[in-house]
Amino acid sequence: MADQNTNKEKETNKEASKEKESLIKVEVGETVDVIKGEFKGSKAEVIAAYTNSIAVELDKKQSDGSKARTVLHHTEFK
Repeated sequence: MADQNTNKEKETNKEASKEKESLIKVEVGETVDVIKGEFKGSKAEVIAAYTNSIAVELDKKQSDGSKARTVLHHTEFK
């Protein structure tokens, strides 16, 4: 009986992992629009995708001439 409960827990954990993985539907190199936060209204290029966030390079230049980079939560971009 304990084995059945353990198997059910493993299946539940696998399903939860699949749901988390599906939060990000963009790939490296794609351009996204920032819809929330400090950079709202900016466009950004994806440089890395994680479970529920992405790292991006913004179209804004910093004072040293390099492009600004930040991490966006999955609810902060389209």
